Amino acid sequence: METTTDKLLGGRFAVEQPAKGYRIAVDTLLLASAVDARAGQSVLELGCGVGGVMLALATRVEGIHITGVEIQAYMTDLCASNIRLNSFESRMKVMEGDIATLHEELKGAHDHVMMNPPFHDGKKHSASADPSKKMANTESEEADLGLWIAQSACALKENGTMTMIHRVDRKDEIIALATPHFDALTIKPIWSKDDGTCKRIILRAKKNADAKGVSTVAPLILYGKDGRYSDAGEEILRHAQAMEIGEGA
Repeated sequence: METTTDKLLGGRFAVEQPAKGYRIAVDTLLLASAVDARAGQSVLELGCGVGGVMLALATRVEGIHITGVEIQAYMTDLCASNIRLNSFESRMKVMEGDIATLHEELKGAHDHVMMNPPFHDGKKHSASADPSKKMANTESEEADLGLWIAQSACALKENGTMTMIHRVDRKDEIIALATPHFDALTIKPIWSKDDGTCKRIILRAKKNADAKGVSTVAPLILYGKDGRYSDAGEEILRHAQAMEIGEGA
C-alpha cells in the first residue's frame, strides 16, 4: 500500500496514511479540539483509523491516556506505527477490534469517548468502490449510527462524556439516538463561512449530567470572507488550541 507521511497542527505531529482512499481531513482536527480531556483522564476513540484524532488530542493535552479501536488490520498497524513515530507509546495504544463487540476491558472504563463514525446510511447512499473508504464513510448493517452511540455510552464511566462530529442533516436522528443514553446533549454547528452554511456539527453528550436536555451553542466559523481560516479556525487547525463549546442556548 502506498502511503504518505504528513505533518499536521502546524507541524506538531506527523502521520503516515494511505496515499489513496480515506485520508485525514479537517474533521479530524476539529474533533480532537472539541474533546474536553484533562491530565490523568482516559480517552477511547472508536474507529481510530491511522490515529489522527488520537495524535492531535495527545499533542494538545499532556498526561492523558488514549486507546483506539480499529477494525481494519492494516489501519491498526499504521496507527501503532504512528504512535511510535510520535513517541507516544507511554500513553497511547491501539487495539484491532469491531465496535459491535466491544472488548470487556473497555466497558465503563473511560472519562471520554470520541468518534467520527461513518457519515452515510448504507441504505440511502452509494458507497465508494474503495474498500477502506467505504468502511470509513458508510455504515454497515452490523454497526449503524445507533450502535456507535450506544457503544460509546457503554464504554464511558458514569459521568463520562462522548464527543462526536457528524453531518448536520442527521442532527435530529442523532439527538433521537443519543437521548436514551445521555442526559445532556450540546450541539455546536460548524459553519463554513459567516453566512449560516453548515455541513457539520459537534455533539458533546454527557452521562448523569446535572443540567439535562438538548442545547445549541454559538457556531464555529471556519473561514473568513477572504477564503482563509478565521482567527478561531487558525487557532484550532494550526496552533492546537481547544474548541470553545460555550454555554447552551
